Amino acid sequence: MPMKINRYAIGSAALAAGLLMSSAAFAVNPGGGGSGFASLYNRAESDGRCSVTRLNVGSSTFYIPRDPSNPNARFNVLVWGNGTGGNSLTYATLLESVASHCIAVAAANTANSGTGVEMQEAYNSLRSRYGNILGSKVCTAGHSQGGGGSFNAANRIGANCVIPVQPDTRFTTRIYSPLASHVEVITLWGQIDTLAPASGNRSNVERASTILTQVETSGEGHFAPVSGRGGKIGTMFRMANIAQLSNDPATAQEFRRAFWGPTTDYTASTSHPDISEVRRNAAAQATTP
Repeated sequence: MPMKINRYAIGSAALAAGLLMSSAAFAVNPGGGGSGFASLYNRAESDGRCSVTRLNVGSSTFYIPRDPSNPNARFNVLVWGNGTGGNSLTYATLLESVASHCIAVAAANTANSGTGVEMQEAYNSLRSRYGNILGSKVCTAGHSQGGGGSFNAANRIGANCVIPVQPDTRFTTRIYSPLASHVEVITLWGQIDTLAPASGNRSNVERASTILTQVETSGEGHFAPVSGRGGKIGTMFRMANIAQLSNDPATAQEFRRAFWGPTTDYTASTSHPDISEVRRNAAAQATTP
């Protein structure tokens, strides 16, 4: 189903220096063919059933879903932090596509989200304005500096899960303290990322996480998430969000099989051409899908 977006005052489209945004669009795949993991991946390339309203409110941007099939639906929450130099438009297409899967998104507009403070403020603002339609589960996420900051925000918010995208944990921010032992972490890396590569940041993520799955997409650099729908890493990001935050328990359970539990045909693996590496620790393999 096509996603319907209502846009309100968003501000300047100019990106801050240091972060270039490609104008190339990532085409939506309306199909859902294949079997096992491929079937989930193909489904995540498409938008969900919810329409989305985007609102710029002070220091935050909200992506508010509406489920046409259920006017009383409640939505779990993704809290987002931008990469260094990013603004409210940098990741708009990616976040709108996540919200279309019936997930409320609160994005901090700041270009420096490493402390997690602004992400916490965005979450608190969302809850004060839309608490009546929000579910009980919340994940933090972000790209680059925001990816590192998503660990810090999770500790501030008491999040259930973290989905960092190419997190920088060395130069623009650091992870201040480990996550609580019950927090599930899905970390996404790019194979040819030279700015926040897995090789330089993986150990920091692993020290901070108890339940951890890491997926590296093939042939993608650091700016894949800001190009259109985010390329391969954008599809993996939607998959992770559906698995962790879908308000349909059956759908969430389906997608959780890609990241958690014993290895099956549905588990993310290098047998898929868009994936170059997968690492799941013992706790991830023991976690119920």
